Amino acid sequence: MNTRCFGYQDKVLLLQHGSTELLALAQRRGALLHKLLSGTAIFEQDLTKPHGRLHHSDWLKLLQNCQQQLNSPELPFLLGTALLNNRYISLCQSLQYAQNLRQALQQLLYFRHQLFPGLYARLYQQQQRILIEIKPALGLGAQHGFMLSMLCSLLLSLIKQQLGSSHGVSIQLQHSVSGQPLPHQLYWGCDVSFNQPCDSISIAQSLWQQSFIDADASRFNAARRTCRQLNRVLPKQRALPESICRLQRRALPQLLNQDQVAAALGLSSSSLKRQLSQHNTNFATLLDEVRRDAARTLLQQGLYSNRQLAQKLGYSDEHNFRRAFKRWTGLIPSDFKGLFHFN
Repeated sequence: MNTRCFGYQDKVLLLQHGSTELLALAQRRGALLHKLLSGTAIFEQDLTKPHGRLHHSDWLKLLQNCQQQLNSPELPFLLGTALLNNRYISLCQSLQYAQNLRQALQQLLYFRHQLFPGLYARLYQQQQRILIEIKPALGLGAQHGFMLSMLCSLLLSLIKQQLGSSHGVSIQLQHSVSGQPLPHQLYWGCDVSFNQPCDSISIAQSLWQQSFIDADASRFNAARRTCRQLNRVLPKQRALPESICRLQRRALPQLLNQDQVAAALGLSSSSLKRQLSQHNTNFATLLDEVRRDAARTLLQQGLYSNRQLAQKLGYSDEHNFRRAFKRWTGLIPSDFKGLFHFN
């Protein structure tokens, strides 16, 4: 593979691409800088270095420290908007100068390793809507929700700034609603559904190529050139779990075994197993995840019988597929398909 894999101890993030904004927001709410940096390898003088970098584990620790010191559920929402409007982040500048939402999303997905290496997205067309499914690229633990809210806030802020409103946009989240008041509707200004099969943003297809207010081809191209130059400091790379899922998706209906995947990634089978344990996952779980996601996507299209789905997902027969799908979702395939109003 041309794109190398990164782990928690790799310096894959720039301090100026989220950490300094996070620390500033936390300090304005009364948090102490030395406590925010506690348990990380970040020193205060590192924060002013233009290309100062940090480990992904330090980024997760910063998020944990902020949540422990502050009772500020609005923090990820504010951080997403602050990142979008940061004039020192070329990727975010390019999003605002894009011709439309389609070009902006293409840019964000191509260069997302510069800002969100811990998350990745997959796009689908579903009837008259574009569905952006957001998935963790590696184990994020308790910080998954924070990072998901931050990314969604950046995208919603972009849509509202450039198209005038979030009408035609909705968000689906896997987690359940707690008894606490939720800030999601307040900050996002769109329909939010909980207890959903996946974390996703649904956008009306009519918004996809609607011209942005600040569209500027020359400024977009200039910002994109800067993003390409930054690749010399932050080369394109993926986390190991994401890379494995990517290989398995491409191989379907064939199923790659652990030795085959390890060889494709330039690892030994034992090294692959050991590294996955650091992400609190294993090979079988990731394969299950790939088949579950593929089944869900195909069922939403409403075009395939259970027998055809079983063949596409590498199952020996449709009964094994039905049992697996019910284990994943609690529903049999026909009931899940019925949620999307297909005849």
